[in-house]
Amino acid sequence: MLNFNWLADIPIDSAKWIFLILFILIGVMVLLIPNKFIYEGIEKIRWFHNLKMWAIGLLGFIFVVYYIF
Repeated sequence: MLNFNWLADIPIDSAKWIFLILFILIGVMVLLIPNKFIYEGIEKIRWFHNLKMWAIGLLGFIFVVYYIF
């Protein structure tokens, strides 16, 4: 079926940094979403309706957890 034996040769630190860089790239892609899509359908815009803020906050939290452990 699937052969993932080549993953055994990747050091743990390298794998950790690969995932941290992926979180940063996802954060950049979230920031590139136009605001008209973020606030679509909302009549009265408030600060907590900003989905970019929530996404970046959660990605930041996950980033810190992965960085520490």
